[in-house]
Amino acid sequence: MAILKPTAVTGDNPKPDAGRRSFIWKTGAALSAVAASGVAAISKQKVDPDAGLRDQLNHLSNRIGGMEDAQAIRRLHQAYESRLDRGMYEEVAGMFTDRAEVVYNGGLFTGKDGIRRLYCGQFGSGRTGKKIEPAPGFETDPAQQLDIVEIAGDRKTATGQFPYSMQAGTPMTGDSSLVEMARLQGQGIVKWWEGGVYDVSYVKEGDVWKIARLDFRTTSRADYAPGRAYAKPISVPDFAEVYPAHPTGPDKLVKPADRQA
Repeated sequence: MAILKPTAVTGDNPKPDAGRRSFIWKTGAALSAVAASGVAAISKQKVDPDAGLRDQLNHLSNRIGGMEDAQAIRRLHQAYESRLDRGMYEEVAGMFTDRAEVVYNGGLFTGKDGIRRLYCGQFGSGRTGKKIEPAPGFETDPAQQLDIVEIAGDRKTATGQFPYSMQAGTPMTGDSSLVEMARLQGQGIVKWWEGGVYDVSYVKEGDVWKIARLDFRTTSRADYAPGRAYAKPISVPDFAEVYPAHPTGPDKLVKPADRQA
């Protein structure tokens, strides 16, 4: 008698689908990577929760630093006027950068040599720079008095505007007996008062502010000496020659329109 063996039914026990398993594994890995990056981003945010506060503190610190810079520049200007008033011309020249410029009386003086020529030569020979009160009738309206300092955002440069009122002078020329007598008595200098506004640019060298450019924007001149009750306007000719033809003259002549260049 034949014995029948059960036949296996293939449809009831299929083989695993390798492609499907691979798809599920890749999808899971991708989701894990996304989740990991999200966790990393959240962790990063948690590590730096005070970024906004630090930005505010940096902004406040920069503002305070700018105020300190402005005060330092005002002290520099006070020192400049004090030294000029006392005739400390070498010290005044040392307050400028090596490539500084000064515009005075239609002349542009450049570099250390030009600055020294102006202050030690031209100003020194005429005893120019002594600070005096404005001449009678030439006083500036107090509302128009300038004391302005502006610091650049990087705190490396700045500009300023300040009023000035000083005694200026130049040695007498000629060989007359009166001129010779005045020279012998130490009075051979023609003096006058002048006033106006300093337009100044500054640069910071390390932690020290220095003058990069100074423009004497003269608005008035008068025949006046301290103590006199009267004053009358005068005109003073601009420089007509440059150095070396003029021993204490400028490096370049400038027109009024060019003086703010």
